[in-house]
Amino acid sequence: MGSIRRLVCLSLSLTALIAAASFVWLPHSKVYIDPSNAWLVTKAFCVVAGLYGVVGLVARRVRGDETGPARLIGRLAGMALTLLNLCAITIPFGCAFGVFICLASANGRPLIDGDLAAIDLALGFDWPSFLALTNRNPTISAILVATYHSAGYQMLALALVHASMGRLDRLLEFSVACAVCLTITGTIVALFPAEGAYAYFKPTAETFSNFTTDAGMWHYPTLLKLRSGEPFAIVLSEAQPLVTFPSFHSSIGVLVAYSVRWWRFVFWPVVLLEAVMIVSTIPEGGHHLIDLIAGIVVAAVSIFVVRSVLATRSAPAVPMTSRPLSNS
Repeated sequence: MGSIRRLVCLSLSLTALIAAASFVWLPHSKVYIDPSNAWLVTKAFCVVAGLYGVVGLVARRVRGDETGPARLIGRLAGMALTLLNLCAITIPFGCAFGVFICLASANGRPLIDGDLAAIDLALGFDWPSFLALTNRNPTISAILVATYHSAGYQMLALALVHASMGRLDRLLEFSVACAVCLTITGTIVALFPAEGAYAYFKPTAETFSNFTTDAGMWHYPTLLKLRSGEPFAIVLSEAQPLVTFPSFHSSIGVLVAYSVRWWRFVFWPVVLLEAVMIVSTIPEGGHHLIDLIAGIVVAAVSIFVVRSVLATRSAPAVPMTSRPLSNS
């Protein structure tokens, strides 16, 4: 079995696991799936399937044509097919995880922020003091805010670069590592719920005036609704990030840096960027220090799992630059 097939199998297995856990959990929770999600999922399926058809036709039309424009179109079509292959795997997992994380957050277990803050103090770290320190310099605050909110753009850029090179294997490696990471993270959220450092310490607005107004609190209204015990409708199009412990931003920082290890000329600059982003999760993301450490550990475990899956000997993988996933 080639590396691509092993990664696909791992991703589908995680999707099935998360979906099964949610299916079993839903009848015992006040959380329910809003019927409007059926239309959203149908639209996503139709868009991906339609694009598969259109891009596939374009790729076949220019195949064998060695003219400059045809070669460019063929390369773009191959890139598009690589991204569509990724979407075919990540969208089902994303939908399943969106339900699971709401179920995991809607539990009555005591919040552990007091314990997390105590661990920080034992490590010699005082969260309110660090927030005040980073807020003193507007330039530093602006850099931290920008890097924190760059995570999505980083993942998009990474996907485009890997796709432009026809490296579905590397793209899947990153995507599946994220899926493993989210699976572990979601389980931890269910067992050890936390509300975040801003909600716990309740700093005054003056102490984070150079950060965004709702820094570290985007998730809080949704979290309160989920933990209230009242019925809660899951609408995937309105999903909010709910993870505070461990820090998924920190995990992403590690995984992005790991995914660019192939390119020495950008590896260390990316490592520096990710280091700054990980630090930014404290004042802008509202994470405890131990959240960051836990997120890094989860990322390391996820990398280990993916590397272990890829370690099995197999025949060389077939290039996937312009071939649908079903033919892999």
